[in-house]
Amino acid sequence: MRVWDLQRYLEYLDIPKSTLYYWKHKINKPPIARWRAKPSKELAYIIGVLLGDGFLHSRRKSNKYEIEILVTDYEFAEEFSKAMAKVLGKNFKTPGRWWRRPNFWIVNYRSKAFYQWFKHQTLETLKPYIEYNKETIKYFLRGLYDSDGTNYRCKQIFLANSNLKLLQYAQHLLRKYFNIVSRGPYLNVRAGSIRIRKDGMIIKANHDTHRIAVFRRRDVERFLKEIGFSIREKQLGLPRRK
Repeated sequence: MRVWDLQRYLEYLDIPKSTLYYWKHKINKPPIARWRAKPSKELAYIIGVLLGDGFLHSRRKSNKYEIEILVTDYEFAEEFSKAMAKVLGKNFKTPGRWWRRPNFWIVNYRSKAFYQWFKHQTLETLKPYIEYNKETIKYFLRGLYDSDGTNYRCKQIFLANSNLKLLQYAQHLLRKYFNIVSRGPYLNVRAGSIRIRKDGMIIKANHDTHRIAVFRRRDVERFLKEIGFSIREKQLGLPRRK
């Protein structure tokens, strides 16, 4: 684009000259200019979590764009917080107790740039960040299994999600890069089903949930050794804490 055309375009956008000066001299740059997605094991882990337990929400009136998880395992919350701090270049936030339910840990980071980036991604566009190398694949799977995985006494490992394509993609990664065979997907929970968690929370399924399963002893051992969980109870196949 020629300089004259660029100037006319910026005038059309009605961007103040003072703002352009700040951008040019790297002062108060717009969010999308301050942060760029770069492949790393931390970003891969975050992607896995956000495709599972994590969520993003915006409060446009107050210009707040947040990335958040709300989980019962401190190790999980801490691992996610470390990854977010590294990816965003911010100070680490110690997970805090959720005021509504003290048995939940909450982690919250604000980043308009990350929010806008992730909101425009699909599973296909995320693959270059996930499959950048074997380390990023490992951490993506760990984030996904930390969110939605279950280790039953180190005999069977399950992954449940409402996104069939995501489950099939996880199967593909397990087999191609770790030689781990999983079965399924199987229907796990039908939409409209209601269940009561151990902590008393009533949950209604809005979508069908499917799951894949690692059954063979060799595959289970390989998963725990090469991918593993951040959560101690999950890694050891112990009953989950209340």
